[in-house]
Amino acid sequence: MTEWQQVRPLGQWMVYFDPTTKMAYSHTDYLPEDVQGRLLRNHAFESHSQRAYFIVEDNELNEYKGFTLPYSDEIVPASGQPRGLLLKEHGEREAKALNDIAKKGAGSVKAEYHEVGTALLKREGSKIEVRPLSAEEEKKLENGEFYDAEIIRYGVLRRWGEDYIPFIRLDLFQIVRQLAIMDRIDHVELLSNAMMRLGRILRTAHELGIYHCFTHPGNIDARGNLIDYEHAIYRDEIPAIKENISKKIKSEDAELFSEAGLRFRDIDVFFGGGRGILRKCQECFKLTYEELMAKVGFLRENISLSVGIPVFELLAHLNIGFYEDTLKKLTIRDQRRIIEAFIDNYCSISERQEIKKNVFSVLDRAREWTEAISGFIVNPENPEACIRQIPSEFILDLWELPPLKLYPMG
Repeated sequence: MTEWQQVRPLGQWMVYFDPTTKMAYSHTDYLPEDVQGRLLRNHAFESHSQRAYFIVEDNELNEYKGFTLPYSDEIVPASGQPRGLLLKEHGEREAKALNDIAKKGAGSVKAEYHEVGTALLKREGSKIEVRPLSAEEEKKLENGEFYDAEIIRYGVLRRWGEDYIPFIRLDLFQIVRQLAIMDRIDHVELLSNAMMRLGRILRTAHELGIYHCFTHPGNIDARGNLIDYEHAIYRDEIPAIKENISKKIKSEDAELFSEAGLRFRDIDVFFGGGRGILRKCQECFKLTYEELMAKVGFLRENISLSVGIPVFELLAHLNIGFYEDTLKKLTIRDQRRIIEAFIDNYCSISERQEIKKNVFSVLDRAREWTEAISGFIVNPENPEACIRQIPSEFILDLWELPPLKLYPMG
């Protein structure tokens, strides 16, 4: 990690490691006494996500997601969860998805979720307050008495894998290139290998009926490991979700919600970016697509300029897609090699050549990743069947409805 501090600076602090369970905790105040009694202080590196940290020991890296201090006054828009916390329904879901895929030999990242405690979440309009339960409130809860608040369960997710690099994601172009130099491998070969693995992982996930929903490059490490499945949707949940959508959500986006729509979203969000928010930014700032990309590129290359300025932070962290963020900076030949690596591992053998022909035909004309290109990959026989992304806001809203939202205990 020392050499990486020069390339990818990470905050350093102390966490509390449990040698019995291999779990690590950011804070100890609300842990059970028996757990507190066996904890060891351990040096850790902090993630830029501000709710994850890494421990490196004996050349083995373990990542932990979710702080263990149950206080918050903000819901993070991108996750729908209180800042710093990983809620039980999301942590368990991610662990299950990662392990289901790893069992099939497609992914190398494994995970386990440990529940830590409960807390009260009160909402007043757009404001929230998360705090621990008092001893009196815990007794009332045990007796079946409820409050005018939600009882949330939070915990820590541990992730590990043989070649998993949690702090180097595919949206970090220069740092990924530096990784290639350090690994003594050609940059394009590293990216091609990553696309081979990502293609296998997504194909396996979709065959299992697991739809990630937020496949932006920042959720994929430089080896092609797709992580952050905390909002994944399973095939067997779709009928109940659709039934609740029809009753409670009146939106034309509801028509897009299907297995085909989720499969399309997984491909298009990765290569093409978050189209909805990109369009909103163009309208809000009165910019052309090219002007918006130029501003995003400048802020990413000078990330320190965005710190503390909300508009700049928004632009610097927009998901503009892997094509715009990385592939467009390479030669046409290298672009094709990397895209082919994905298609060869995601698409069926009988369809690959025709898909490549159609993909590169559109790409040569458009010079950008269009919805039609994603359509050819997802449904080569009928690419027009689904050529619009299900919006991110729509996916997050589903977590306010059963079966995804667990009925609150309070």
